[in-house]
Amino acid sequence: MKLLPNRRLVRFADVGSYSPYCICIRDDIIVIYIWSVTVKFNEYNNRNHVIWMNTDGIVTKRSLFSEIGWKRPCSIQNLESGLCVLYCLNCETTLHSIELLDAKSDKCDKLYCFKGIYGFNPQKNFECKGICVDKAGNILVSDYRHHSVYVLDKELKYKKTLFDARNGLDKPAAICIFNNHLWVADGNQIFIFNYECVGSS
Repeated sequence: MKLLPNRRLVRFADVGSYSPYCICIRDDIIVIYIWSVTVKFNEYNNRNHVIWMNTDGIVTKRSLFSEIGWKRPCSIQNLESGLCVLYCLNCETTLHSIELLDAKSDKCDKLYCFKGIYGFNPQKNFECKGICVDKAGNILVSDYRHHSVYVLDKELKYKKTLFDARNGLDKPAAICIFNNHLWVADGNQIFIFNYECVGSS
């Protein structure tokens, strides 16, 4: 329950019978990504339910879509251009993918996917523990395997490496931007770097 300024009580929206896997908030819009997977005839089928609601708990939009395969959401960012999702590719490895979904589509159609850097196929080499977004809409990515944090543009194309092992990074994981600083969780320590927005793409 939530008490509104006019003293009226409202219920926060029911997000369904499955547990949310990730959540984000931007411009007073909360986005919740609910996911479940079933196995039939040795084939995975994942069910995706994305809910947009305001801070009063009122649902403003829902998207429901299914895909063949095992692709679990780990983190989401609500952008003007769509919904950026970090997925774990399967239940047996720690590999990841990043996709930009069309938030205007009822089925959250895929607009772009991250193609990798350094000439490595991300489906075989990309292990990411965190993403965040700067004010210009660039996506910042922690690359666990390559000990680095780099920037992708709004089409998920590599722009530049910000920090890497030369800056002390070893196992960069969760990242966020706060007060023009980039915070990076790395093993048992946290690095705080000055960060200026990489210009709009």
